[in-house]
Amino acid sequence: MRLGLMAIWVSWFLVTGISSAAQVYQTKSGTILASGRYRGAGVTAVSNQLFMHLNYDKAEMHLRLVIPTIITENDSLNILLQKLAGQELVFSGKMNIAFVQTKSHPKQKFATQGTLFLNGVSRPFSFISVLEHFPRGNTSCILSGDFLIDLQLFNVKNLLPGEEKINAKFNQLVLKRPGE
Repeated sequence: MRLGLMAIWVSWFLVTGISSAAQVYQTKSGTILASGRYRGAGVTAVSNQLFMHLNYDKAEMHLRLVIPTIITENDSLNILLQKLAGQELVFSGKMNIAFVQTKSHPKQKFATQGTLFLNGVSRPFSFISVLEHFPRGNTSCILSGDFLIDLQLFNVKNLLPGEEKINAKFNQLVLKRPGE
């Protein structure tokens, strides 16, 4: 019986992605929205498969997005994105805060600095993040980020001819710490 209770307890932590010792949260279905221009027209793209790993205690963020999961309203651009099988965008960095505050707090705006890996190229990268208290159920806050990617810096060619910059935004729910 004791072994069964232990298995349930361990399974709960694995399913929720929260470890009380490390205060780590992860999701496999975060949303990212990107906008840019394709063939002279504005285009919006979305993926609901952004993976985020957030260490509350160290204020570290790791993002991973499989490029072919991005969908636009433009069929020819979707075909180009599907041809990028195996390509990922990966960010790993530190938020310029001591820890991720999950109790009531004013809106926090801070830099997030780290490394962005795309198309086999790794470069220093930073963007502005916002942590806003939003207590609802198990949710404590909303973490958002907004950044501009210059595709030329990552040797991405012919994806958006003549339009090499995309703006990306994400919003991610931050769960309460256990016991809050």
